[in-house]
Order: sequence, then structure tokens, then C-alpha cells
Amino acid sequence: MFKTLKIILTVLVTSFYFFPFTFSFLPVTNTKNLLAALGLVFVVFEMIRRRDISAPNELLVLLLISSMVSITSIISITYNETPDTTYVSYIRSAIIWLSGAFSVCYIIRGVHGRIDVSLVVHYLIGVCLFQCVSAMLITFIPTVQAFVDSYVMQSQDFLKDVNRIYGIGASLDVAGIRFSAVLVAIAILLVSSPQRVSIGMSTFYTLSFVVITIIGNMIARTTIIGTGIGLAWILVSPFIYPTKKEKESPVGKGVAILGTLASLIAVSVFLYNTFPDVKELLRFGFEGFFSLFETGEWHTDSTDKLESMIVWPEELRTWIIGDGYFENSRNDPNYLGSTTDDGFYMGTDIGYLRFIYYFGIAGLIWMIAVVAYSAYVCANYFKDFSWLFALALFVGLIVWLKVSSDIFFFFCLFLCAAALQEKQAVESEPTPEISEAP
Repeated sequence: MFKTLKIILTVLVTSFYFFPFTFSFLPVTNTKNLLAALGLVFVVFEMIRRRDISAPNELLVLLLISSMVSITSIISITYNETPDTTYVSYIRSAIIWLSGAFSVCYIIRGVHGRIDVSLVVHYLIGVCLFQCVSAMLITFIPTVQAFVDSYVMQSQDFLKDVNRIYGIGASLDVAGIRFSAVLVAIAILLVSSPQRVSIGMSTFYTLSFVVITIIGNMIARTTIIGTGIGLAWILVSPFIYPTKKEKESPVGKGVAILGTLASLIAVSVFLYNTFPDVKELLRFGFEGFFSLFETGEWHTDSTDKLESMIVWPEELRTWIIGDGYFENSRNDPNYLGSTTDDGFYMGTDIGYLRFIYYFGIAGLIWMIAVVAYSAYVCANYFKDFSWLFALALFVGLIVWLKVSSDIFFFFCLFLCAAALQEKQAVESEPTPEISEAP
């Protein structure tokens, strides 16, 4: 019982990191920053325990790359004489994400006596399921919504104005990229984990994939990216990783594939035909599929808006070093050009274009380098899960076609898990069977 309570509390702590928000009674900072402060304390404890104050070379390289994002930002806004400092503090943000992730992983290791990829993913699955359930409760039970809104600050008024549902810190594309990363991780564990997966855990993964896909898309349609990549991986993984007889049979993977697809369709149809309120949410979350089925053409409000946001820079200078604006230039009283009434600079919310307009291709390269190097380090350390980090990187790069949400925070968890693993244990312990969630 006490162990279960510790696990539940750890899920909440992980959610505070993965879906940060601000308490109404502590408006000066958010939960991510609080965990980052705690993480610094844990770093000191770990150094004392190991009697080693040195930092891994990979961390130093990562911080150097992150600092180049900040330096490029400074060069751009200085050259363009703009006040937009959005990414000037990127190195600070990177340190906060890393420290917050260290705090989460340190607590997970304290609860279980170990830390590994599967364990971290299990907690992320628990967090996403918690957010999905919370979003439904907040949406359909007014007393729950009133309680959450009284203690959690997350731009609820705006979300209600645009008629979007939300969890506790989970909303819009910020939630979508997180759900997508976890869906990819579930697909990896389901069909290509280096560890043996029991029937019970296969069922848990499948149901989690279905729930996060359905409710996640109601919260943020960006979730469909993770769903698509996850399903594609389930289909192609048998060809990349030929089934090993000593681990599982081809029938097992076939059941996993068909079970995931059938469950996703069956649950969606049941909810659509049974609950009118859920029907509207499903039509929003899967608008493109409904449009394709009813009209023969793929159509969503988001894709229409994205098409109108494709505004290419007209000057070579902008392509190289940017215009120094990430937010709307109307916020700058000295800006003499035309501005948009709402939205962002040049009226575009497309991630790649916003980066280019802010600090050009020079800055975009460093932004890509941060997440690419993070994925490389994770894959190099956890070689059996290298495809997980490759696909998570792919998720991040695709999401930038729509918005500028960063996926660096996801890799931070596994970078810290690698740092906290006991080398002796990694080398000597046999690979356990995945038979239960944490």
C-alpha cells in the first residue's frame, strides 16, 4: 500500500515536469521551475554520494550547443535592433529542463531502486492517462472544473473562449507534442522492446495507446502525429527487427498490431454513437478523417490556416540571421513595418518559419542540433532503444511544420536517467521481463 502511494505521488511529480503549470497560490513560478530547484539539491546529493563532481562530456557539449542558440538570438536582435528576447535565455531554459528532469528521475530511482528507459516510459504513460482522464472530468463535471480552475493557472479563459478542452497543464499543441512522443514510446515497447513483454503489459500498452490517441486528439490534434508514427512503427517493425523465437512468436506481434488498430476503431465508434458530447469532441479531434469520409477530401481548419501562414522571407538577410522577431512585431513601439492584428510575426505560427524570421537559418541549425544531439546521446547510451529516440526526434521535427513546440524536455528525462544509472548494475544485471507497470 505504501509503495502504491509512493508511485502515485511520483506520477504526479512527473506530471508537474511533463505538463508544467502555475499554482494560483504561488503565481511567481511554475511546477517545472520548482522541480528544477529541487533538482539542483539532488545533483549535490548525488555528487556527494559518488564523491565525484565532474560533469559528463556529453552534458558540456549539449550546454555549448544550447548556448549557441542564445548567442545567435543575441546577434539577431542586436543586428536588427529589436527587443524580442524570446530565445536569448534558451541556455537557461535548457538547464532548467535538465535539472527538472534530474529531479524526476532521482525520485523514480528512489522509489524503485533503479532507473531505466522502460520505467521512465511507464511513468510518462501514467502521466498521459492521468491528463486524459482529468480532461474528461474537467469537461463534463462542473465541480471538478471549478476546483481545478481555482488552484491551477493555465490560461483557462482563453481555452474556454476557443472552446478547447484541457487537463492539468495539458492543452493545445503543448500537450500534442507530449502525447505524440509518448505514443511513439508505447509503440516501441509494444512490438520491439529488447525485453520480453507479458500479455498483461501488451494489453496495457494497447489500451493506453487507444486512450491517449482518442482523448489526446480531442485536446490537441497534433497528437495525430504520434498516432501515425506509432502505428507505422507497429506495422514496419517486424521487418526491421525480425522476431526472435526465444522472446516471442510472430503471432504475438500480429495480435498486437491488429489489436491496436481494432481497439482504436471500436472504441471510437462506440463513443461516437453513444455520447453526443463526446461525438462533437471526436469530430473536432479527427476532423480530417471525418472530412475525408464524408466529402472525399482531407480538410481541417488547421490545415487551411497553415496554408495561409506560409509566408517566405523576401530578403537574404532574413534567411541568414532573421529579422529578430519571434512574437508579433506590434509589441515593439519602434517597429515601422506592417503588423498583424493577432498571431505572431508575419502572421505565421509555423515553427520553422518562426525560427527563420527570428534568428535565420543560423539559429535554426542550432535549434535542430540541440534535439538531434540529445537524441544521439540517448540512443548511444540506450542502444536497445535507439529507435525510440530517433522516432521522438522525428516527431519534434514534424511538429515544427505546424508550431514551434520544442521536444528537448522529452530527451532530458532519458539523459538524466542515463546519468543516474549505476554502471555496474547496467553491466551485470540480466534484462528483466516487462510484466508490470511501476
